[in-house]
Amino acid sequence: MDYLLFGLVMLVAQFSPGPDMLLLLKNAVNHPLRAGLWTVIGIVVGLTVHTTLALTGVSLIIRDSVTTARILNLCGGLYLAWLAWQLLASVVQKQSPEQRAGKLSGAETPLPSRAAFMQGLITNLLNPKAALFLLSVLAASAGPDSTLARKLAFAGIILGQALVFWSLFVWLLKRPPVRRLYLSSERAVNLLFGLGLTSLAIMALLRVW
Repeated sequence: MDYLLFGLVMLVAQFSPGPDMLLLLKNAVNHPLRAGLWTVIGIVVGLTVHTTLALTGVSLIIRDSVTTARILNLCGGLYLAWLAWQLLASVVQKQSPEQRAGKLSGAETPLPSRAAFMQGLITNLLNPKAALFLLSVLAASAGPDSTLARKLAFAGIILGQALVFWSLFVWLLKRPPVRRLYLSSERAVNLLFGLGLTSLAIMALLRVW
């Protein structure tokens, strides 16, 4: 039963508003399915690092070290600000009739798999709140006296759910009805995502001081 409860808690956390979710939304609606799935893989690799650090106790360094936390918040804030700038710039950029017609016919802006993977990985790794959240939840669910099998089970739940449910989420966003809905309000959606990333970047930078 504790595994089921842990899985539900992690599912809610994974789909709560945050850098990973906003990046997934951005890449899923603006780029081909392949780019969205590589973004998911990048995020899952980042979660693997965070989970390993949490289970081995290394995340305590982040929690107790002011300097480490400030560095992560600074790097994460600047990176999120860069992603936000790209989105906000696309809002004011005028599209040619050919570009608009191409999008309506199903054409999407290409994003190399490596770039999508690195975006997901860096966004997740530079999110100290992810490390601290995992540390808190795992400390409550899998204490220091837990067996290796129990710790691996919790790690499997975290990574398995992220890979499966986020991939399904990206796939859903690529369905024609959802895509048509996005194209009908593309600028508004990009503005919303851009402002969301901007607010997250500001909050991260404010934690530096």
